[in-house]
Amino acid sequence: MTGPLANFAITAGVVVLALLGLTLVRRTVPHDRLAQHTDVAGYVYAVIGVIYAVILAQVVIAAWEEYRDARAVAADEANAVLNLARLAQVWPTTDRVPVENALSAYAGHVVDVEWPAMARDQFDPDLHTSIVHTLWQAVNQAGARAGNRDPVYAASLQQLDALDGARRSRVLLGEDGLPAAMTITLIVGAVVTVGFTYLFAVDDGWIHGLMTASLATMVALLLLLEYQLQTPFAGISAIEPAAMELVRAEIDGGLAPNGSAP
Repeated sequence: MTGPLANFAITAGVVVLALLGLTLVRRTVPHDRLAQHTDVAGYVYAVIGVIYAVILAQVVIAAWEEYRDARAVAADEANAVLNLARLAQVWPTTDRVPVENALSAYAGHVVDVEWPAMARDQFDPDLHTSIVHTLWQAVNQAGARAGNRDPVYAASLQQLDALDGARRSRVLLGEDGLPAAMTITLIVGAVVTVGFTYLFAVDDGWIHGLMTASLATMVALLLLLEYQLQTPFAGISAIEPAAMELVRAEIDGGLAPNGSAP
């Protein structure tokens, strides 16, 4: 997980390395030798720049779409919990209260346990299945007493299925990352793209350094943006459990402290 200071430090480090490489090339390679190949280098660099820009843009767009999907499934999960709580209102107290307690416990577990674990990239879904089983058990017991033909029970099963689907999607989107081959391609492409600027014969070293530093900054920021989007529940752009917190507050607000209806 990275914060603003870490991102700034990484970007600054990339720029420093780029300028050190430029300084080394300008001091070791004669200016006249670079000037002889400036035209050819310009054509080759245009091709390299376009290819890398297209690849990087596609990756960032795909990461942004996954980030939006993660935010959407987090909201869908919270909506399913709230819908279940509202459906349970028509059941008798002996059935409604256990379902509401199970829903409150589920929402609290997601907010207090699962979300911090995902932020640390330490979430293990196998260790959190009991809370889901408890919720299913509470709804099934209420439905068994109400009868299999109870329309509320059928609707509750649909919401439970929607909750399960949203939960799985949240976990998968939180765990999915960029493939190693793509990561290597982006890093190597960044090095080649920035390093190719060393081959241009620019008389003014400060101007040359400014151009190289600007390109290195842009590439570093885009790579960091892609990384942040690939980790939707961690970092400075992490998705917060605001929807589930609101749902938990609404469920808990409808229950008396002893767990009975107010």
